Amino acid sequence: MTLSEGWRPTDPNRPGALWSVRLASGNRFAVVDLLLRLPDGGYAPVLIRGHRTTDPGGGARLTDLGELPDAGPIGRADPRKKLRSHARDALALAHVYRLLDELGLASGEKRGGIIGFGGPSGDAAWDDGAVIAWHDLDAASGNGSPLAEYDARFADRLAVAQAAAARRPALAQPSRISECRLCPWWTVCGPELESAHDISLLVAGGDVDILRSAGAATYDDVAAMDPAVAAGLPLTGIPAGEARIRARAMQQALPMVRRSETVDVVRADVELDVDMESYLDDGAYLWGTLLTGRRVPGFEQGYRPFATWAPLDSAGTATNFVAFWSYLAGVREVCAEQGLTFAAYCYSHKAEERWLYGTPARFPDAPGMPTRSDIAAFCGSPQWVDLYQEVRRLFIVPGSLRLKAIAPVAGFAWRDPEPGGENSMAWYRSAVAPGFTQGETGAAEDVVMHHRQRILDYNEDDVRATYTLRQWMSQHPDAMPTAASLA
Repeated sequence: MTLSEGWRPTDPNRPGALWSVRLASGNRFAVVDLLLRLPDGGYAPVLIRGHRTTDPGGGARLTDLGELPDAGPIGRADPRKKLRSHARDALALAHVYRLLDELGLASGEKRGGIIGFGGPSGDAAWDDGAVIAWHDLDAASGNGSPLAEYDARFADRLAVAQAAAARRPALAQPSRISECRLCPWWTVCGPELESAHDISLLVAGGDVDILRSAGAATYDDVAAMDPAVAAGLPLTGIPAGEARIRARAMQQALPMVRRSETVDVVRADVELDVDMESYLDDGAYLWGTLLTGRRVPGFEQGYRPFATWAPLDSAGTATNFVAFWSYLAGVREVCAEQGLTFAAYCYSHKAEERWLYGTPARFPDAPGMPTRSDIAAFCGSPQWVDLYQEVRRLFIVPGSLRLKAIAPVAGFAWRDPEPGGENSMAWYRSAVAPGFTQGETGAAEDVVMHHRQRILDYNEDDVRATYTLRQWMSQHPDAMPTAASLA
């Protein structure tokens, strides 16, 4: 049957679908994007995610969105695709499955599905949004199975909550994880961890448990460790040999430590800092550039944005990208003619490269659009420099490596009081408010234009931040102590 036929309560033996369902039991709650009723009368949960769900390989069980099987196992095994590993997706599906089970609505086939987005940039026909990718929630994995891991985690969290509700001694203490950066409770937990010099401020993930098992509860404990003991720890997030140095840097509130006496950051006669702004998985709407160094005939120095406020699935996105690429290629060409070295800098290349490759893949026939090989030749050349990797190569950084954390070390400050990628998403939504067209008057235009300028200012500060950081590394190579001095 097709999904559009929906759920038929008068035909209980026929598969059907329920959209955007709110479920609740005694201790669980969920809003489920889709519930599919299977031939056994129970339901299988399906969630929608904004990421890819499959990779090239084989064995993924998939169901086309337009069809559901009338009987038999869910989905068909695809010989071209394998499931992409997303542990969070599997745990989310396990949560909904247990909730359905408590309500007596779960199918006996312990599977849950994910509808994803996108596919490999080189394969335009690959569309994770056209299929449901099924996870076997009872399949053995490193932690038993998704259901077993979920049950263990849920029992642990329920015990913590019950102890707190009964005002018994706390069963959990704060420990920093990646999600803390966006958590509203960080203003409470953060100072507590800082005051305790907690080990989770030094390392992350499973490394926290490794160090605690070795008797280190604080980074002071690591700083005092025997060097041979510290170097022998089976850490996975950072090199074990750096743990002591990082800990000692944190004791002295040092944001960075030189790996050696020399700080030889990559420089060129002509330099172009690049920063891209995108909206979720919809595409890139802004390519900001800052041209500095030796003067290039025909190109003005300073900040130049390439922006479009048109829908990101329209030709405006292609035209804007072609303008940016033509500018970049033009600067490179003149530098080559003039015998000048050239380098373009970004901070963490994955973000920019996603849409350097992705935009031509979406609009291959747009006039002037570079080919994938053109993009690959540039990104694989010494002219494309990831300043994030340069910082990692030259420094040991005990804290965050995010640009917003590193650039202030060089004395840079953003003009916006709330700079950040997450906030720029909200600004963008206001900058492309429905119904607004250039030339309108009134409050709506003021709001739209304010947010467009806010985005441009934020983007300009991002490229000026990478420039300032690079200048600081070149001009003040001895501003930070060496690792040898802290060993």
